Amino acid sequence: MALVLEIVFRFFSTKLGSGLFFEQVEIMSWIIRLSVLINIAIRSAKNFGSSAAIATISGVLGGFVIGFGISLYRFADGFRIWKFFNVITETTTVAIVGSLVAIFIIYASNIKK
Repeated sequence: MALVLEIVFRFFSTKLGSGLFFEQVEIMSWIIRLSVLINIAIRSAKNFGSSAAIATISGVLGGFVIGFGISLYRFADGFRIWKFFNVITETTTVAIVGSLVAIFIIYASNIKK
């Protein structure tokens, strides 16, 4: 779902020329990613309990899928040598952020109890 949302957002913001700058597109993309990663963390906490290890795994997997899909979408725009490195770095960055968000949500939910 996040992948579809972000690809549609990127398509409309870059291809149709809606007047958004690159920084604004990236900020909105990260807001979409973070909201989906928070949703993944909350769902894993409800389904599997408040285990930090399980939340970390779900955050890493969710972040990996989102990051890899977006980097492949950017790679398909046109061939540039830096896009090879973007596949690795964007996938890794979103996976790390996904695990950190999941751990934060688990610990924040444990504080409430």
